[in-house]
Amino acid sequence: MDSTDSSNTSNGEVKNLPFAVTLVVSAAIAVVCGELFGFPWWLRLITVVVVVVALEGVNQAVGRARARRKSF
Repeated sequence: MDSTDSSNTSNGEVKNLPFAVTLVVSAAIAVVCGELFGFPWWLRLITVVVVVVALEGVNQAVGRARARRKSF
């Protein structure tokens, strides 16, 4: 198995968040912001991009921290 695979490990822990989940969460946040705050389509699109970038950044930071912990 590849060490960068996002499948479950032997103890059931997910290594990193799948991109599909990131995309669904960001789309849901954009819809909620659009309904609550009246965002136009272009602002919803910007919201999706910002949330995807933020979640991917957190995902990478957690992965690096986990890898650093395993190396010690």
